[in-house]
Amino acid sequence: MRQILGYTVMLLRAYARDRTALFFGFFFPLLFMVLFGVLNFGGSVRVNLGMVDEAKNDQSASFIATLGKIDTLKITSGERDAQLAKLTAGDLDLVLVIPSNFRIAPAAPGSSVPTLSLFRNSARAEQGAVGGAILNSVIDQLSFAVTQTAPVVSLKSEEVTGRNLKYVDFLTPGIVGMTIMQLGISSVAFAFVADRQRGVIRRIMATSIPRRSYMAAHVLQRLILAVVQVLILLAVAVLAFKVTVVGGLPSLLAVAVLGAVVFLNLGFAVTGLLTTENQAAVATQIVTLPQMFLSGVFFSRDAVPAFLKPVADYLPLTFLNDALRAIATTGASLADVSGQIIGLVVWAILSFILAYRLFRLD
Repeated sequence: MRQILGYTVMLLRAYARDRTALFFGFFFPLLFMVLFGVLNFGGSVRVNLGMVDEAKNDQSASFIATLGKIDTLKITSGERDAQLAKLTAGDLDLVLVIPSNFRIAPAAPGSSVPTLSLFRNSARAEQGAVGGAILNSVIDQLSFAVTQTAPVVSLKSEEVTGRNLKYVDFLTPGIVGMTIMQLGISSVAFAFVADRQRGVIRRIMATSIPRRSYMAAHVLQRLILAVVQVLILLAVAVLAFKVTVVGGLPSLLAVAVLGAVVFLNLGFAVTGLLTTENQAAVATQIVTLPQMFLSGVFFSRDAVPAFLKPVADYLPLTFLNDALRAIATTGASLADVSGQIIGLVVWAILSFILAYRLFRLD
């Protein structure tokens, strides 16, 4: 064990002296975070409207279709409890509940018109005002088309205390996941291919250090770096962009370490197929680049084309990002993200088998 720890310290010192490794391992992800955080993509007003249709009739479907044609509104449907939970968590700006007696017709004498319930996220005043104005306008137009005078439905508003989830809050877990992936795949591939070409590994193997200790030290070094990177990125996000990490840091680090194990295994597997640094540059991009855009690093996975969703849903970075984002933005526990953890464990097993079969030192 002392031999492994000693060699790990030596690797960490060598890493600290490598300016290129430091740039791509630490400063490059920070550059992404600062760039996207300052630009604040998604900062323009767009209203996320949760829809609860308790009427489930042709008229409610027609009303929802009318709202769906409005570009400012992004509508998601679901049950009342689930939609209100998303509203409180900051995933939605408004929730509109269509009552079971909903109809678009003049009220019968002596009876009242159906009442729509609109729940507003108190932390999203701008989106709430825009969404409320749009809904009132649509209701007025429907009423004028039917009766030309009296409203055919009414709108009752209620504020719900919710969290204001900024773009940088969404971005931070994605950058953390991307960094862990790059550390596991790119750094392993370039380091081992370069050491092979220069004969470094052959000379080290001529010493008294066993191969098992040599590999254990490399794994331990990168797990330590993964934890350090996560802490640095979170510190920058909290101090520079006022990001609030709702969940516990131990849960975040536990998921990060599991993700690092997955990508380290993948890195070793890819490295076994490479002989030159030029090959490493191409191979690592083939493995990492699709995941950066399909696994929700910079933008929501809702933007992924439908034909790619079955692939995107099962990528290792998707499991990692979804777990990190749920813990960081909604305060989810490890039990709450058990599905993502199981996905990472399955990937860890599969990637270990690949690494065991493909990786070679010389």
